[in-house]
Amino acid sequence: MTDVAVVTGSNKGLGFALVKRLCEKFHGIVYLTSRDSKRGFEACKKLKEINLSPQFYELDITDDKSITKFITYIKNKHGKIDILINNAGVLFLKDAPEPKLFQAEQTLLVNFYSLVNFTEAMLPLIKDNGTILNISSSSGHLSRIPSNCIRQRISAPDLTLQNLKDLMQEYIECVKTNTENELWGSSPYVVSKVAVNAYTFMLNKALKSKGIRVNCVHPGYVISDMTHGAGSATPEEGAVVPIQLALDPENGGLYVWHDGTLVPWDGPDPRGYIDNIHC
Repeated sequence: MTDVAVVTGSNKGLGFALVKRLCEKFHGIVYLTSRDSKRGFEACKKLKEINLSPQFYELDITDDKSITKFITYIKNKHGKIDILINNAGVLFLKDAPEPKLFQAEQTLLVNFYSLVNFTEAMLPLIKDNGTILNISSSSGHLSRIPSNCIRQRISAPDLTLQNLKDLMQEYIECVKTNTENELWGSSPYVVSKVAVNAYTFMLNKALKSKGIRVNCVHPGYVISDMTHGAGSATPEEGAVVPIQLALDPENGGLYVWHDGTLVPWDGPDPRGYIDNIHC
């Protein structure tokens, strides 16, 4: 059976670089996916011009019909896959004109709810001893949530997926009443990525008996359209550690920094002791 890897949101930026590096390092079929088929085929064409051979499939992780179509195709074509990299995401910058509630709802929809829905739908197709890698961020560190009470609830060892979804709904209700800053902080992106990390650790526990390792990684401040060109690492640089973690994770339930350091999710903010950024 041929080995198969899937990368979501991969027609440009970090996702594109992840597919490129997988094509170079992974002995199997790599799926570049995008909700825009024209851009997806163009991205594949660029890689084929340098003698790499990704496959393209249209996938919108926010659309249940698109997910079902993709899963049916993969199941019929390959049966199961070895690697799933969840990269699709959205970020509203600080000067974004959209209302805060819209930003919060859209950010959670794409970064958390859709990631969870897609991953849960894909679970029957992940081979035993396979790998799931969630592209997170420095924003996913637990210390980014101001409230000790919220931090304790979201990192509770017995947290269920429904508990986590309920917490996200509590956050949305706080945004509606403009009371989120004291408990959750001012950034919907932070809340979404903290939730992704919580889901990562929860899922890793659930899949341990199958040998499936689920990890999350902060790839660095990667230059992209999403950041309007800001950043300190190229997509190619940002792809190195994630692909190492996808291909050969030493364990599951890991949160890995862009330099390869394993960081405790509930410890001090690694931006201070690794990146020398004092916030």
